Amino acid sequence: MPPSLKPPVKPRLPRDLIPATLPEHQPEDDGHLHGLAFTDTHLADLDVHLLDVTECTFDQVDLSGSRLSKTTFADCRLQESDLANVQAIGSSIIRSELQGLRMTGLGFADGTIREVTFDRCRLDLSAFRFSTFSKTVFDGCSLRQADFGNADLRGVQFTSCDLTGAKFAQANLKGARLTNCVLDQIGNVENLAGATIDAADLVALSYALAGALGIVISEEAAGPRSAPRPE
Repeated sequence: MPPSLKPPVKPRLPRDLIPATLPEHQPEDDGHLHGLAFTDTHLADLDVHLLDVTECTFDQVDLSGSRLSKTTFADCRLQESDLANVQAIGSSIIRSELQGLRMTGLGFADGTIREVTFDRCRLDLSAFRFSTFSKTVFDGCSLRQADFGNADLRGVQFTSCDLTGAKFAQANLKGARLTNCVLDQIGNVENLAGATIDAADLVALSYALAGALGIVISEEAAGPRSAPRPE
């Protein structure tokens, strides 16, 4: 049995957060947002470079369609918010909790995700190419057709996730753990080498493995074999 993995640490949030107001706390280039609580705020279609966000919460915030290049979220909690089609290039998420987020089409390339929990997030068609993960958990997430090409996923935990059609070209999953996940039509299945997978999940995965090895699985029902006739 593989050793248990430690869960990500919780974000360090102050007891009293300042309610964020616009335009005073509008995210901007080379900006720093600290100790703020954004609630029911419209921040869609931002175009921000070099933004640092520390010890903040985002509840029912619309960030959809935003471009957040070289942006860092540290010690933050984001919940029930819309991050669909956000493009976060060269960015970081550290010691943070992401809960119930809509993140369809997220682009998070060449970034860093460390000590982060994705809880019940919709991440279909997301892309994490060339990103590095450390002590990260995906719990109850939809990751259909997500692209983890060239990502470092060592030690990442996927629990009760839908990974249908997810791609792992040149990804490193050594020490990763997949538990109670949907693994239909997984791409680049050979790159799951070194990961721990539940025995119950292997049935669906076997089709992808067979395809990678060029094995054709017959759908014909196999009847009982007749005993050879005696000479």
